[in-house]
Amino acid sequence: MNRPLHPLEKPSDGPVSLLLNRPISRRISAPLAQLGVSPSAATLLMLVIGAGAASAFALQIWWLGGLLLQLSSVLGGVDGEIARHTQTESLYGDFLDTVSDRLIEYGSLLAIAYGLADAWDNWAWAAALLAVGGTFLLAASSEKYRSTMQSNYPKRQLEPIFAYLTSGRDARIFYLMLAGIAATWQVDVMFWTLIALSSLLHANFLWRVILLRNRMDGT
Repeated sequence: MNRPLHPLEKPSDGPVSLLLNRPISRRISAPLAQLGVSPSAATLLMLVIGAGAASAFALQIWWLGGLLLQLSSVLGGVDGEIARHTQTESLYGDFLDTVSDRLIEYGSLLAIAYGLADAWDNWAWAAALLAVGGTFLLAASSEKYRSTMQSNYPKRQLEPIFAYLTSGRDARIFYLMLAGIAATWQVDVMFWTLIALSSLLHANFLWRVILLRNRMDGT
């Protein structure tokens, strides 16, 4: 995927974000910016939607949790787009956006474990905690790369396969949405999706550590 980026897109955007989320979020952010909605208000809306997703997962309303989680992922681009529309980008806004993304993802994973506990007991919690750990490792390594290299981690260039699987929040949430819809008919799909995500997340992290050794040592 080497097409030129839209001005509101970021080099760090994953393939799901570029192909699905951004085309939708751009149609939301432009009118909101014209109405004077602030980036912080858009972040708050994303958090509310994300909390709704976690609540639905905990209540075992799997399809609703999946759709709300995907909606929060789409809205995750709106705050930054509004900031770029209105030229109000700030370091704190970037920080708040990143923290909000993590809260929604971690909270949703733990809520999924709560919803699965009736069927899978402690195995559900183990799978969710492994997934949370994997997402934390990837997020921490991306942030360390950004602080060291002074640029966002180029996951689509360095991890073209994992970019479609686990390296970006956009892909992870997309798969959780699909699993949530499928879990409406067969709840075990959600459990095995957590297992698959957990395994791939940790494999992704190990690959990243190996990949970046020569790249960062050369700087």
